[in-house]
Amino acid sequence: MKRIITALLFLISGSVYAQKLPDYGLDKVRIIDVDKIVEIEIIPVNSAPGIKPERLYYWYYNNGIHTSQGGYSGKLLNGLYKAYYLNHNLKEQGTFKKGLKEGVWKSWNEDGTLSQTGNWKNGALIPEGTLSFWDKVNILKRKAKSIPADSTDKKH
Repeated sequence: MKRIITALLFLISGSVYAQKLPDYGLDKVRIIDVDKIVEIEIIPVNSAPGIKPERLYYWYYNNGIHTSQGGYSGKLLNGLYKAYYLNHNLKEQGTFKKGLKEGVWKSWNEDGTLSQTGNWKNGALIPEGTLSFWDKVNILKRKAKSIPADSTDKKH
């Protein structure tokens, strides 16, 4: 009888230890400010980012979002960012990756009309009409084909 009880306790304790608690969004933070409500994700960063001195980093500390150029002192914003006006209309929406703005960011007026859209990569705003690397390579190839090989200027 003692062996059966011991075996049951062993099996029960093993199964309890093996259970994994579900993630209930504990990495999401909601901040209520004077003029806006902000919802952010602070997904833990797997590795320390290589800090670039010219970039503006966004981080969370002491129930607030802070920014600093070339560094941070808290938890980097990493994930979805949403800010709302007090009337619950969207104010700003975008994504952070290791504390830097990434992808499409949108801003709205208080009446809900879209006011601004921008595309970000590694914390830098990409100007509209910017060509990709491969587009630039194709343009250079076309230019190279249109220049005759013997057209070099030789001044003696």
